[in-house]
This record gives sequence, structure tokens and C-alpha cells, in this order.
Amino acid sequence: MKIAVALFGIPRGADVTMPVIAENIIGPCQDSGETRVFFHLFKQSHVTNARSGDNAVISADAYAPFQRFQGQLEPPDICLRRWHFELVKSFGDHYGDDFQSVRNLLHQLHSLRQVTKAVSGWGADVVVFIRPDLLYHQPLGATAIASASRDDRYCRIPDWQWWGGYNDRFAVCGARAASAYGRRAELAVEFSLRTGRPLHAERLLRYALRRGGAAVRLTRMRASRVRMSGRVVDEDFSWSKTVGSVQRAFELNWLRAQTDYLGEGDEAAAGPAAGAFHVDVAP
Repeated sequence: MKIAVALFGIPRGADVTMPVIAENIIGPCQDSGETRVFFHLFKQSHVTNARSGDNAVISADAYAPFQRFQGQLEPPDICLRRWHFELVKSFGDHYGDDFQSVRNLLHQLHSLRQVTKAVSGWGADVVVFIRPDLLYHQPLGATAIASASRDDRYCRIPDWQWWGGYNDRFAVCGARAASAYGRRAELAVEFSLRTGRPLHAERLLRYALRRGGAAVRLTRMRASRVRMSGRVVDEDFSWSKTVGSVQRAFELNWLRAQTDYLGEGDEAAAGPAAGAFHVDVAP
């Protein structure tokens, strides 16, 4: 079995997150099969984001943990024209922050697509999509990896923070689902044309996976965002207020009924209703 770990985005807090990723993500993958780690990251010296509160310098050392992996560094902003930023803006600003979040989302989607292209060139059977700015609370379960290797449509996503679509923080995918998950930048304009909605991260993921015929399943594995300062965000892992419509709640409950949560550890077994997770990490 060939397993690809695909890292994408910006290496916020990499000194905090990468040792945990090595233990909780890469290690379990290596235990299950031949594993390679790929990355696409934006090479920049500063991050400013009013929505997240980030306003800090990215040191060159933040990229050091990725040097032993196969990947690409790219300057920011170049990708915006490629993904029709001005046209995307014409559909509206869901986040209401003068399109800053939409801009960031297009960067993330571009990074995701680039690393997906690299992974597909290797011919991975299973792709584990991992943001490097998240602190993963539990080890990746062997059940998810094995299931993705048996069914190329398989896509396992987090069972929390839905925001009217599907949680887009991380995923374990078979080869066909990996293409739908990782290349969804190509559907950004189509999503707005078909739905009449502004670009929205979680709704776009649901649209892309359904369009790609993915067999979606859930995981109670959790992860928290790490800011540039090293602060770990107090995440809310309850799901009721983020589901959206009654119809979407029915869909998510159906997905839960189809999902085998075995092998995800005692902490994860408590489920999303356990609420927020808090940890203090010194800057």
C-alpha cells in the first residue's frame, strides 16, 4: 500500500505542530504501508489576518522541518489570477471582511491542488491531507487508512464544525476521493454559479465531494489551530450550532450511522459533544 501525507498552506507554529504530526500522522501511516510526505507551502516572511488575529513574522526556521520531504515553496498572491479572484468576488463576500478570507481560501485551495498533483504523480493508494498549522490530538487510526485503501471513493472527514457543509480541516482519502478533495479549486466558480452562493470553504467541500462521487465517512479525531505566536485555539467540537439546516442535520446523522469509529482512541470516543479542548503552549 502506498500512502501519501500531503501538507499544504502556511507553516504557522510548525515548531509546535510538526513533532505531533510526525507522531500522530506520519508514524501511523508508516506502520500501515510505504509512506511518502509531500508538501506545498507559501514562502512568505509575514502573516497578517484580522479574522484569526495573526500579525507576525514567519522566520526562515519555520520551513526547516519540511526540508526532508518532497515539495514546493511558492510566493503568495501569484495564484489569485489563476483562480479568477475578481470573478469570485463578484458573487459576494460570505465572511464580510473585505474578501480577506476569500483571498486566503483561494490560496489554501491552490496549495491543496498543487500538492494533490504531486501526490497523483506518485500513484498513492491513500492520501492523508494535513494542514501543518494544526495540533492533532489523537493518532490517525489504522481503520481509516485500511478503509481508504480498499475503496478509492472513501473520504473520512472530521465529525465537528460543519458550518453548513463538510469540515475541511483534514481528510483520509482513497485515490478517487483524493482527486475530488484536493482539486476542488477547479470548482470554485462553478460552485457559485450553480448554487448562487458566495465562495464558502465547507460548502465548497461538500459540493466537490458529492460531485466527485466520494463515499464520505466521519472521524472523531480532533485538531486545533495553532497561531503564529504558538497559541493553540480553544476549539468548539460540538456540532449542533454549525450544522445548518434540518436537512443537513439529517444527512450528518446518516453519515454517523454509516461510520465505524473503532480504533480512534478513548479521548476521541467521547465524541464531539464533549465540547471545547484547551491546551496552553508557551509562545
